[in-house]
Amino acid sequence: MCVRQIGYRSCAKFDSFKNKITWFGYKLHLAVDAESELPTALKVTPASVYDGDMGPELVKNIAKQGHIDKVDYITADGGYDQYKNYEIADHYNASAIIPLNLRNEKQPPAGITSNGTPCCSMGYEMTYWGYEKNYLKFRCPHATGKVDCPHGTLWCSDKDYGMVVKVNIKDDLRRYCAPHRDSINWQKIYNKRTSVERCYSRLKENLTVNQLHVGGIEKVKTHIYLNVIVLLASALAAKRQQENQKNLEKVAA
Repeated sequence: MCVRQIGYRSCAKFDSFKNKITWFGYKLHLAVDAESELPTALKVTPASVYDGDMGPELVKNIAKQGHIDKVDYITADGGYDQYKNYEIADHYNASAIIPLNLRNEKQPPAGITSNGTPCCSMGYEMTYWGYEKNYLKFRCPHATGKVDCPHGTLWCSDKDYGMVVKVNIKDDLRRYCAPHRDSINWQKIYNKRTSVERCYSRLKENLTVNQLHVGGIEKVKTHIYLNVIVLLASALAAKRQQENQKNLEKVAA
């Protein structure tokens, strides 16, 4: 599942003299199924509502529909990098795949990089070696061939396998996630977030979500809901047409 928002008129901007100008507007916050690229939950708010604040509500709306057990990962951009979004994902046994927003980031714990990778006693980043349940596994970077440590594996372990460190994801839901942040598998899952962009594109370019000619949030909601209904109905009709075509081909064969 992917989450994102789109704004109708910006709620604030700066003019050429760097004076802040504000006006009223709206935002559509949307959760999209990464496979079907169809909306699963939505919320319309005033434009002043911060994007990341709506993450938990979107997830709860999916839970109310009874589909949350099918959600393994919740992807979102750095604007959703708030602890409550990691907590709500963990509550429903899903992993939050969100890039860290390092602006105003506090110093990470000693021996841990900003993305949650432990460092060995020589200061090298350890090698991510998969995860099991709530634990991430990291190995000696010399033993895995990532660095050429002058002390080899003997500095921290008497075995050729090298030192192993296991990190409990529950210790810091924001800094640790499964798969490990910035790993190949993490990036593959995060790349699926483009599905929400394609969903927005269809709503704006093929329908009329981007052509708002009504005022008042209730009228705006009605306008957006009708667009989403048309999108879902179109997808359902296309799916049924494909199934009918397959049935005709079977009969013809």
